[in-house]
Order: sequence, then C-alpha cells, then structure tokens
Amino acid sequence: MLKTNKKNKQNYQMLLFKQDTGLSIKYDEDDNTFQFQKLPVCDDIAPFYQYAYVCINDVILFFGGNDNGLSKSVHKYSIRENKWMTFQNTLPSPFCDCVAILSEEDNDIYIIGGVNDKDIEASTHMKTKVRAWDPSQLVMICLFTLMNTNKLCYIQLINK
Repeated sequence: MLKTNKKNKQNYQMLLFKQDTGLSIKYDEDDNTFQFQKLPVCDDIAPFYQYAYVCINDVILFFGGNDNGLSKSVHKYSIRENKWMTFQNTLPSPFCDCVAILSEEDNDIYIIGGVNDKDIEASTHMKTKVRAWDPSQLVMICLFTLMNTNKLCYIQLINK
C-alpha cells in the first residue's frame, strides 16, 4: 500500500497479485473514488498462490508459492518499470504459506514459517540481505529449524 500526498490530496495505491491476476487499485480520499488498472503477471508466477512477499521501495519480491506443488522460485516485480523478473537461483527448499518481513533497521528480509514439500508445517527462518537481490549476484543465508526434528541445519548459498 502506497500513500501519496500531492497538492494536499490524499491518494492511496494498493497492488494486488493472485495467480494470473494483477491489479493496481488507486483510492482518492478527497473524491472518495477508486481507479483500477490491470497489471501484467509473469508466466512463471501465474500459477502460484500462497507465496511470501515483501515490498522494498518500488520493487516487490515474491518467495516460494503453491500451485499443484510447492515452489523454490523467487520473482521480482518492478512497480516503476512494470516488469517481472524470475531469478535463476532458487530457495534451498520448496515451501508456501509463509510470511516475509522487511527489517528496515538492518536491511534484512526474514522469511518465516510455512509448509514444506511433505505438507508438514515447518518452523522455518530464512534471512537474506536486501542488497543481495541483485540479478547478477544472489547471496542468501538461511537458517532452518524443523518442528518435527531436533536437527538444526545451517545453509549458506553464494552464487556469483
């Protein structure tokens, strides 16, 4: 949800993505009006739902998801350019039903919870730096703790 304040007007914009549907919804508080605009959806992410996402400035990052199976993919939508990108690198394991949180203090993204590819709820915690989401370089540090085991697995992926 984005809030703009131009010439004493209160305007809000919300972006909605679900499977193959993308919408930009603008609300003008002064006129009490809505405007809708259809947005493109990347073919790679179109079948997915139940993904985690985080908005950073004019970019939305999408993690994982579910169609008839779980996804390890990561997608980026540029609001300003109205363009999609699918990262070549993937997450260490497929998942859905998780949440992504942006920590602006230390520029980290935390991906928490979810369901794994065995349809088991997992206590999962992944952490990555915001600056790492450059298409030419993906650096992800992940820490996984599964609820059904006492095992702790630390994975560090570096791909240049």
